[in-house]
Amino acid sequence: MDHGSSPTKICKSVVDEDIISNLPEALRDKILCCLPIKEAVGTCLLSRTWRYTWGSMTELMFRRADFASGNDSADDDRRFLKFTDMFLFLHNGPILKFCLNTVANEMVSTGGHLYRWMLMLSRNKIKEIQLQTSIRDSYKVPSSFFSCDELEYVYLRACVFTSLHLPPPSKGFKQLHTLRLEYVTVEGNSLGDLVASCPNLEKLNIRGLCSQSNINIRSTKFKVLKIEGWFTHLNLHAPYLTSVWIGLELNSDTVGASTTRCNFNLSPFIASLSDVETIRFHGHILECVEREFLILKQPKLFNRLTEISLEINLGDLKEANFALCLFQHAPNLRFFKLKLISRNSMVPRVHFWESIDRDVCLFQNVEVVGLFDFTGSFAELGFLKFLLEGAPVLRKLGIIDKGLDRNVLKNLLKLRRASKDAEILILEACFPH
Repeated sequence: MDHGSSPTKICKSVVDEDIISNLPEALRDKILCCLPIKEAVGTCLLSRTWRYTWGSMTELMFRRADFASGNDSADDDRRFLKFTDMFLFLHNGPILKFCLNTVANEMVSTGGHLYRWMLMLSRNKIKEIQLQTSIRDSYKVPSSFFSCDELEYVYLRACVFTSLHLPPPSKGFKQLHTLRLEYVTVEGNSLGDLVASCPNLEKLNIRGLCSQSNINIRSTKFKVLKIEGWFTHLNLHAPYLTSVWIGLELNSDTVGASTTRCNFNLSPFIASLSDVETIRFHGHILECVEREFLILKQPKLFNRLTEISLEINLGDLKEANFALCLFQHAPNLRFFKLKLISRNSMVPRVHFWESIDRDVCLFQNVEVVGLFDFTGSFAELGFLKFLLEGAPVLRKLGIIDKGLDRNVLKNLLKLRRASKDAEILILEACFPH
């Protein structure tokens, strides 16, 4: 009578079965994509089935730090570049995601390699590109980049955009939804032209922008916009933004930088917003918009605006009026943060905040407020009193001071408050802005 296979035979059948080799192709690809690229190639020793699996990986991540030997850095650079060259040359199949990171070694130069790699990627249905290159390794965006018409996500660092190789809007990046740029130099209106070629772009994040040209950006699909850097002309039209962050730096190489002005259509831009939830203006943007006041028709309200962050001189009449107008048109404001600055000590004392009608409650729904670099100036104290008397549901007010006198601090804590639950926290350490 057959009582079935013996335990010995069962164990042998399990051992004989190559579970790793019989994994589904998609699962093998997923495993390799989670490994450092050198270890992924090393899986060719596992079995015959795995010998060439690395050659069809769909997501590639090349990190210069993985090739550090602790000896000759230049030799490590050469090994890294040669490895990347050979890997892409031998790769067979689509590459959906390509990441390059050489930031760990600021001296590595990708040189002409980057142009060759981009050409290979443009033929492989690439959907995501991330190039985190050294700021000392600035390069012009290769023309082959604009042939990657299936891109959905792009992050480029230390690059230069020109209009020379930009595609016409009809042949642009139809699927691109997120564009992130760092330390980017823009020539002409190449940035505006690039955005125009991305009809479905929703997020544009630029840090370290450098431009002396007219930048004109128009989009009805933008949801999130962040632009920080040095620029002289900026014209924006993106009415359906939910979050906007504009930060202007002054070029330290420019003689008389303190008098440099930026042409920015601030009033029309803000007036065009309809769905905005978060507004942040930092750096010198309020100072450099010359004779600019926010002009809005009274019915215009930002009903979805819940957060405001400004770098502002409360003693400057123009900037104070700008902030007041924003507060007046944000009935559902919950949180705001002000980084307080004093750009001109010669500005005469003004009673701007004291002159506002106290019966008009601008901070009806404000719950949390942060005041950074508080010096206790006449204008700052005037605004603080105005805030505390007009915020009935305020819960927390954080004040990060710049070495205030103890008597001044005691007086701050005694100020009258409309909210019985309002807590004033005075801190010396300056939080990140």
